[in-house]
Amino acid sequence: MNKLVGIIIAIGLAYYIIGIAVVMIKVHSVRIRSGKRKAVDESRLPPVSILKPVNGIDGNLYENLLSFINQDYPQFEIVVGFQSADDPAVELVDRLRHEFPDRKIQLAISDRKLGYNPKVNNIHGMMPLASYDFMVISDSNVIVDKDYLRSNISYFEDGDVGLVSNLIKGVGGKTLGALFENLHLNSYIIENVSMASMVGQEIPIGKSMFFKKSQLDSLGGIYEFRNYLAEDYLIGRAYENHGYRVIVSPYLISSTNHSWTLKKFMNRHVRWAQLRWNLNKPAYFGELFENFPFWSIVYAAVTAFSYESLFVVLLCWAAKITGDSLMNAVLDSGIGLKECLWAPVKDLFIAVTWPVPVFHSKTKWRGNLVKITKDTLLLPAEK
Repeated sequence: MNKLVGIIIAIGLAYYIIGIAVVMIKVHSVRIRSGKRKAVDESRLPPVSILKPVNGIDGNLYENLLSFINQDYPQFEIVVGFQSADDPAVELVDRLRHEFPDRKIQLAISDRKLGYNPKVNNIHGMMPLASYDFMVISDSNVIVDKDYLRSNISYFEDGDVGLVSNLIKGVGGKTLGALFENLHLNSYIIENVSMASMVGQEIPIGKSMFFKKSQLDSLGGIYEFRNYLAEDYLIGRAYENHGYRVIVSPYLISSTNHSWTLKKFMNRHVRWAQLRWNLNKPAYFGELFENFPFWSIVYAAVTAFSYESLFVVLLCWAAKITGDSLMNAVLDSGIGLKECLWAPVKDLFIAVTWPVPVFHSKTKWRGNLVKITKDTLLLPAEK
């Protein structure tokens, strides 16, 4: 048994090291691309509608929205969507509209419920107000640099490209739950998205998705995804099934996560675990091999906490702390060595979530009790 666990640890550690290298290569590639970017005729840049679905005031909402208002791009608009006129963020957006009267900022308020996915419900209500065919969906907790639109829209110079998404880094954690979320985004998530990209499998992430509305409408429109949890992944798959290229750009955007509780962190990752289980069960089982800090504890347990096993634990945890510190330095996330001391502990919390979807398919999401089924189709669930 101890040899088997030792092999699992070796596989997980090797995958982790390769993942760090792949992320470094991918992040560096955007700098090379930026250096080779040619001057663009401003008149050739298409106008863009930025769709921002909002639900309440995130910790950094004003600054997040400001980063989109200050884009270095000739023509764009921002449509901010709410599902209730009583949302506290409505007042904040009104403030921005008065502060920047030269920017086209619209409010879309629609409480229409088309399905169980609240984000899709919100976006569906926003689209009729959008003026342009080129659109980008961006979550309310995302903050970007001034060249975000310019850098990503350039991929559409290739007529085969249908959807462009971005790599994401987590920033701004002020609580342990938020730190765990940012550590996970900046290790497991970015590694696996980058590794998949290297082998030709692009995994779009809904925090940033560029597309043409006319093309999405030809695939059935956003309405088709109203009852799916993984709407971003399935939109990408629909594009690929219709012959379009999906690209995950190495251009980094930031997800600001400030004041998460541990409960929120755990609930989110139980739901994400259920999502991945229902999209690809073999790949989900493969995740068992990745969490080498957890397996080092198992190794210690099966060898009766021998001196050798404690050395293995120390080695694995030191590797995880060092690797995450390096990764966060490359990503310029603001997370240092002191915060990365929590990385192996975070992985133990993640290990607790892994078996949940194998035995439990129900989740409560935005007040609805639903059952997650194949391809993350959401169905009503009984208590």
